[in-house]
Amino acid sequence: MDSFEAESKRTWFTIQDTIRATTKGGRLWIPAIVTPVEGWIRIHTSQEAVEYRPHRLRWIAADTFVITGVGLRKGPAFQRSYLRFKSPEEASRAATIIKQNSAVLEEPLVPVEEFPVQVRLLFSPGYLAVQLTVVFVRLVVGLFFLLVLFHFGPLGLTIGTILLLSYVGLPIWAAFVRARRTTQGWIRFEGGRIVVRTTLDWTQITPKLIEWKNAKVIILKGIGTKYELSFPTTQDLTQAVTRIRSAFPQVQEILSQAYNQASS
Repeated sequence: MDSFEAESKRTWFTIQDTIRATTKGGRLWIPAIVTPVEGWIRIHTSQEAVEYRPHRLRWIAADTFVITGVGLRKGPAFQRSYLRFKSPEEASRAATIIKQNSAVLEEPLVPVEEFPVQVRLLFSPGYLAVQLTVVFVRLVVGLFFLLVLFHFGPLGLTIGTILLLSYVGLPIWAAFVRARRTTQGWIRFEGGRIVVRTTLDWTQITPKLIEWKNAKVIILKGIGTKYELSFPTTQDLTQAVTRIRSAFPQVQEILSQAYNQASS
């Protein structure tokens, strides 16, 4: 039975991880052991151990692929794992064994180009709607537990109040911290897909509008998302915008008021 050391993209974060990520940055990839067995695959990390029957393998880098399939145990029927290996050769060996052991549809690597950027998440109506929905759900759940703990007297009420404030207030605080912080990231062009990624986020975006702030900075608006992207050089920004226009010919472009004033 062959096993491979790899890294798996995290699927969820604890409260401690979330606080650390919003203040100091966090790890998106964690160590994993990948074990292909006849007809199925086992992936073991510090978060969880999953076993499922792989159906599709899609390459996203020379050393990274996404494997999807159907779970073998109780839990979500659909499983997806992002796996990054130590080298392209190691990834190729693992993929070969997975394909030999089961009927897997392989999607080859598509050309990928990335540009380093400074990323800042901006508030948009869509983003605020999502955050308000999350807060509302958390508020309902938090009030339920507060009501349960209320029956345990003053101590239960105190603990319930602290839990409610933490459970509801944390996502609000994290959202505002993310909006104020500028982090190192990349804008990634992968076939017809555009992804804005940082060490913690990997967000696919369908551009609707490009707002030019200056010769090195644009605001990229999509459906429910809005990012301020600062490029190291004017040439990098020009090349990236050219790629965006090529992938999404319907994208609109405007100049910010500050850009117009600087040009006049």
